[in-house]
Amino acid sequence: MEGTIVFNDEKVSPYLTEMLTFLSEKGHETIFVSSKSIREMLTLVDKRFHQYKMIGGNGAVICSKGNIEQIVAFSTSMFSKIKELICDFDATYLIESDWDYSYTGGAYHRVVNDVDPQKLAENFAIDDLPTAWKITILSASNRKSLLEKLEQLNVITKQIDDGEMFEITPRGLSKWNALRTFGVQKNTFLVYGKDEEDLALFENAQFTVLVGENPALAAFADEQLLIDDRIEAEIVESVKRLSAKFSLY
Repeated sequence: MEGTIVFNDEKVSPYLTEMLTFLSEKGHETIFVSSKSIREMLTLVDKRFHQYKMIGGNGAVICSKGNIEQIVAFSTSMFSKIKELICDFDATYLIESDWDYSYTGGAYHRVVNDVDPQKLAENFAIDDLPTAWKITILSASNRKSLLEKLEQLNVITKQIDDGEMFEITPRGLSKWNALRTFGVQKNTFLVYGKDEEDLALFENAQFTVLVGENPALAAFADEQLLIDDRIEAEIVESVKRLSAKFSLY
Protein backbone atom coordinates (compact mmCIF):
# COMPACT_ATOMS: atom_id res chain seq x y z
CA MET A 1 0.00 0.00 0.00
CA GLU A 2 2.68 2.51 1.01
CA GLY A 3 3.89 4.50 -1.95
CA THR A 4 1.54 2.78 -4.38
CA ILE A 5 -1.97 3.78 -3.28
CA VAL A 6 -1.04 5.39 0.06
CA PHE A 7 1.12 8.50 0.06
CA ASN A 8 2.44 10.39 3.10
CA ASP A 9 0.51 8.00 5.35
CA GLU A 10 -2.74 9.62 4.26
CA LYS A 11 -5.92 7.69 3.53
CA VAL A 12 -6.37 6.34 0.01
CA SER A 13 -7.69 9.25 -2.03
CA PRO A 14 -11.24 9.29 -3.44
CA TYR A 15 -9.70 9.07 -6.93
CA LEU A 16 -7.87 5.83 -6.15
CA THR A 17 -10.83 4.56 -4.13
CA GLU A 18 -12.95 4.74 -7.27
CA MET A 19 -10.21 2.83 -9.09
CA LEU A 20 -10.50 0.03 -6.53
CA THR A 21 -14.26 0.00 -7.03
CA PHE A 22 -13.69 -0.23 -10.78
CA LEU A 23 -11.51 -3.31 -10.31
CA SER A 24 -14.22 -4.97 -8.26
CA GLU A 25 -16.85 -4.20 -10.89
CA LYS A 26 -14.60 -5.82 -13.51
CA GLY A 27 -14.42 -8.99 -11.44
CA HIS A 28 -10.84 -8.59 -10.24
CA GLU A 29 -9.93 -9.34 -6.63
CA THR A 30 -7.80 -6.79 -4.80
CA ILE A 31 -5.55 -7.92 -1.94
CA PHE A 32 -3.97 -5.16 0.13
CA VAL A 33 -0.37 -5.74 1.26
CA SER A 34 1.59 -3.56 3.65
CA SER A 35 4.38 -3.38 6.21
CA LYS A 36 1.84 -1.81 8.57
CA SER A 37 -0.43 -3.61 11.01
CA ILE A 38 -3.89 -4.68 9.88
CA ARG A 39 -5.26 -2.14 12.36
CA GLU A 40 -3.41 0.66 10.57
CA MET A 41 -4.34 -0.63 7.12
CA LEU A 42 -8.05 -0.44 7.95
CA THR A 43 -7.72 3.26 8.74
CA LEU A 44 -6.26 3.93 5.29
CA VAL A 45 -9.00 2.46 3.10
CA ASP A 46 -12.69 3.15 2.83
CA LYS A 47 -14.96 0.94 4.95
CA ARG A 48 -16.34 -0.69 1.82
CA PHE A 49 -12.99 -2.51 1.50
CA HIS A 50 -12.67 -3.68 5.11
CA GLN A 51 -13.85 -7.16 4.17
CA TYR A 52 -11.14 -7.51 1.51
CA LYS A 53 -8.15 -9.77 2.03
CA MET A 54 -5.20 -8.03 3.66
CA ILE A 55 -1.60 -8.92 4.45
CA GLY A 56 0.02 -6.83 7.18
CA GLY A 57 3.43 -6.67 8.78
CA ASN A 58 5.23 -7.72 5.59
CA GLY A 59 3.54 -11.11 5.86
CA ALA A 60 3.19 -11.49 9.62
CA VAL A 61 -0.60 -11.19 9.77
CA ILE A 62 -3.41 -11.86 7.34
CA CYS A 63 -7.02 -10.79 7.41
CA SER A 64 -10.03 -11.95 5.40
CA LYS A 65 -13.62 -10.87 5.93
CA GLY A 66 -12.63 -9.32 9.23
CA ASN A 67 -10.98 -12.48 10.55
CA ILE A 68 -7.37 -11.95 11.61
CA GLU A 69 -4.73 -14.65 11.80
CA GLN A 70 -1.12 -14.25 12.88
CA ILE A 71 1.07 -16.51 10.77
CA VAL A 72 4.58 -15.34 11.76
CA ALA A 73 5.59 -14.21 15.25
CA PHE A 74 8.46 -14.39 17.69
CA SER A 75 8.70 -17.78 19.38
CA THR A 76 7.77 -17.80 23.06
CA SER A 77 11.41 -18.25 24.06
CA MET A 78 12.64 -15.48 21.76
CA PHE A 79 9.96 -13.09 22.97
CA SER A 80 11.05 -13.83 26.55
CA LYS A 81 14.68 -13.08 25.73
CA ILE A 82 13.76 -9.77 24.13
CA LYS A 83 11.56 -8.82 27.07
CA GLU A 84 14.49 -9.50 29.41
CA LEU A 85 16.69 -7.15 27.39
CA ILE A 86 13.97 -4.51 27.37
CA CYS A 87 13.89 -4.72 31.16
CA ASP A 88 17.68 -4.72 31.51
CA PHE A 89 18.05 -1.57 29.42
CA ASP A 90 14.93 0.18 30.75
CA ALA A 91 13.62 0.54 27.19
CA THR A 92 10.37 2.07 26.05
CA TYR A 93 8.67 0.38 23.15
CA LEU A 94 5.77 -0.25 20.80
CA ILE A 95 5.02 -3.95 20.38
CA GLU A 96 2.58 -5.10 17.70
CA SER A 97 0.56 -8.30 18.07
CA ASP A 98 -2.04 -9.61 15.62
CA TRP A 99 -4.45 -6.81 16.58
CA ASP A 100 -3.60 -5.35 19.98
CA TYR A 101 -0.33 -3.79 21.09
CA SER A 102 1.82 -2.73 24.03
CA TYR A 103 3.07 0.86 24.16
CA THR A 104 5.14 2.65 26.82
CA GLY A 105 6.39 5.68 24.94
CA GLY A 106 4.21 8.13 26.82
CA ALA A 107 1.69 10.73 25.71
CA TYR A 108 4.19 13.01 23.99
CA HIS A 109 6.39 10.68 21.93
CA ARG A 110 6.25 11.53 18.23
CA VAL A 111 4.86 8.08 17.31
CA VAL A 112 1.93 8.22 19.72
CA ASN A 113 -0.50 9.72 17.21
CA ASP A 114 0.16 6.85 14.80
CA VAL A 115 -0.20 4.01 17.31
CA ASP A 116 -3.99 3.68 17.43
CA PRO A 117 -5.61 7.00 16.49
CA GLN A 118 -9.09 5.55 16.08
CA LYS A 119 -8.94 3.54 19.34
CA LEU A 120 -9.57 0.25 17.59
CA ALA A 121 -7.40 -1.93 19.83
CA GLU A 122 -6.23 -2.29 23.43
CA ASN A 123 -2.89 -1.31 24.92
CA PHE A 124 -1.83 -4.37 26.94
CA ALA A 125 0.98 -4.68 29.44
CA ILE A 126 3.92 -6.45 27.81
CA ASP A 127 3.44 -9.65 29.83
CA ASP A 128 -0.23 -9.80 28.84
CA LEU A 129 0.54 -9.68 25.12
CA PRO A 130 0.63 -13.33 23.99
CA THR A 131 2.49 -12.89 20.71
CA ALA A 132 4.32 -10.22 18.75
CA TRP A 133 5.54 -9.71 15.19
CA LYS A 134 7.28 -6.34 15.56
CA ILE A 135 8.95 -4.55 18.45
CA THR A 136 9.99 -0.95 18.01
CA ILE A 137 12.44 0.33 20.61
CA LEU A 138 11.72 4.00 21.22
CA SER A 139 14.36 4.71 23.88
CA ALA A 140 16.80 2.84 26.10
CA SER A 141 19.35 3.53 28.83
CA ASN A 142 22.10 2.37 26.44
CA ARG A 143 20.74 2.15 22.91
CA LYS A 144 24.01 0.95 21.36
CA SER A 145 24.53 -1.90 23.85
CA LEU A 146 20.90 -3.00 23.57
CA LEU A 147 21.17 -3.12 19.78
CA GLU A 148 24.37 -5.15 20.03
CA LYS A 149 22.67 -7.65 22.35
CA LEU A 150 19.68 -7.95 20.01
CA GLU A 151 21.92 -8.50 16.99
CA GLN A 152 23.29 -11.58 18.74
CA LEU A 153 19.82 -13.12 18.65
CA ASN A 154 18.25 -14.81 15.64
CA VAL A 155 16.10 -11.81 14.74
CA ILE A 156 16.09 -8.98 12.21
CA THR A 157 16.97 -5.51 13.50
CA LYS A 158 16.54 -2.32 11.50
CA GLN A 159 17.42 1.21 12.57
CA ILE A 160 14.79 3.82 11.71
CA ASP A 161 14.30 7.54 12.19
CA ASP A 162 18.01 8.22 11.64
CA GLY A 163 18.94 5.63 14.22
CA GLU A 164 16.86 7.14 17.02
CA MET A 165 14.65 4.07 17.05
CA PHE A 166 14.99 0.53 15.79
CA GLU A 167 12.63 -2.28 14.84
CA ILE A 168 12.96 -5.95 15.73
CA THR A 169 11.12 -8.57 13.67
CA PRO A 170 11.29 -12.37 13.52
CA ARG A 171 12.98 -14.12 10.65
CA GLY A 172 10.70 -15.66 8.05
CA LEU A 173 8.45 -12.73 7.23
CA SER A 174 7.36 -13.03 3.60
CA LYS A 175 4.59 -11.28 1.72
CA TRP A 176 4.69 -14.06 -0.87
CA ASN A 177 4.26 -16.83 1.71
CA ALA A 178 1.37 -14.91 3.23
CA LEU A 179 -0.22 -14.45 -0.19
CA ARG A 180 -0.04 -18.20 -0.77
CA THR A 181 -2.09 -18.81 2.36
CA PHE A 182 -4.95 -17.23 0.41
CA GLY A 183 -4.51 -19.86 -2.30
CA VAL A 184 -2.79 -17.52 -4.76
CA GLN A 185 -0.47 -19.43 -7.07
CA LYS A 186 2.60 -18.40 -9.04
CA ASN A 187 1.95 -16.49 -12.30
CA THR A 188 -1.72 -15.91 -11.51
CA PHE A 189 -1.64 -12.37 -10.13
CA LEU A 190 -0.49 -8.83 -10.88
CA VAL A 191 1.43 -6.77 -8.34
CA TYR A 192 2.09 -3.08 -7.80
CA GLY A 193 5.00 -2.52 -5.43
CA LYS A 194 8.04 -0.46 -4.54
CA ASP A 195 9.85 -1.98 -1.54
CA GLU A 196 12.55 -4.64 -1.37
CA GLU A 197 10.12 -6.74 0.67
CA ASP A 198 8.08 -6.96 -2.56
CA LEU A 199 10.86 -8.85 -4.37
CA ALA A 200 9.38 -12.33 -3.92
CA LEU A 201 6.02 -11.03 -5.15
CA PHE A 202 7.71 -9.61 -8.25
CA GLU A 203 9.52 -12.90 -8.87
CA ASN A 204 6.30 -14.92 -8.74
CA ALA A 205 3.76 -12.58 -10.35
CA GLN A 206 2.37 -12.81 -13.86
CA PHE A 207 2.83 -9.06 -14.36
CA THR A 208 4.62 -6.48 -12.23
CA VAL A 209 4.49 -2.72 -11.92
CA LEU A 210 7.22 -0.85 -10.08
CA VAL A 211 6.00 2.42 -8.57
CA GLY A 212 8.94 4.76 -8.17
CA GLU A 213 12.53 3.61 -8.33
CA ASN A 214 14.11 0.56 -6.74
CA PRO A 215 17.10 -1.18 -8.35
CA ALA A 216 16.32 -4.45 -6.58
CA LEU A 217 12.91 -4.61 -8.28
CA ALA A 218 13.68 -2.95 -11.60
CA ALA A 219 14.99 -6.15 -13.20
CA PHE A 220 11.69 -7.90 -12.47
CA ALA A 221 9.39 -5.02 -13.42
CA ASP A 222 7.26 -5.29 -16.56
CA GLU A 223 6.22 -1.67 -16.18
CA GLN A 224 7.50 1.30 -14.17
CA LEU A 225 5.65 4.40 -13.01
CA LEU A 226 7.78 7.30 -11.85
CA ILE A 227 6.47 9.26 -8.90
CA ASP A 228 5.56 12.79 -9.88
CA ASP A 229 2.55 15.10 -9.71
CA ARG A 230 0.60 12.73 -11.98
CA ILE A 231 1.33 9.51 -10.13
CA GLU A 232 -2.26 8.82 -9.11
CA ALA A 233 -3.51 9.42 -12.65
CA GLU A 234 -0.75 7.18 -14.01
CA ILE A 235 -1.69 4.40 -11.58
CA VAL A 236 -5.33 4.62 -12.63
CA GLU A 237 -4.41 4.58 -16.32
CA SER A 238 -2.14 1.58 -15.75
CA VAL A 239 -4.79 -0.30 -13.78
CA LYS A 240 -7.45 0.26 -16.42
CA ARG A 241 -5.11 -0.79 -19.20
CA LEU A 242 -4.05 -3.96 -17.40
CA SER A 243 -7.64 -4.71 -16.39
CA ALA A 244 -8.52 -4.83 -20.07
CA LYS A 245 -5.42 -6.83 -20.96
CA PHE A 246 -6.15 -9.43 -18.27
CA SER A 247 -9.92 -9.25 -18.58
CA LEU A 248 -11.90 -11.96 -16.81
CA TYR A 249 -14.84 -11.66 -19.20
